[in-house]
Amino acid sequence: MNVLKYVVSEKKIPIIFSKEITHSDVMSDAISAGFLIVKFDVNIPRYIVKCFGESTSLNIKIADEDEYLIENYLNNKFHTVL
Repeated sequence: MNVLKYVVSEKKIPIIFSKEITHSDVMSDAISAGFLIVKFDVNIPRYIVKCFGESTSLNIKIADEDEYLIENYLNNKFHTVL
C-alpha cells in the first residue's frame, strides 16, 4: 500500500505528491490537505481514493468532498489524457 499526500487549491484542483514532501512546500494557500491511498480497480476500471488525516504544516484537514474530487480528477480528467 502506497500512501501519498495531497493538497486542493482554491480552484478545487488536487495536487498529489510524495509523502516525503511537506504540504506547505507544495502550496501555502490550500483549502484542504491530507494523505491518500489510491487503488485502481481493474474490474470496474476506476481509481478508488481514500483520504485521511491532516496537514500539520498548513494546519488544515481533509474536506468531505476530497475523495470525490480526486476520484473525479483521476477517472475523468487524468485518465482520459493517458
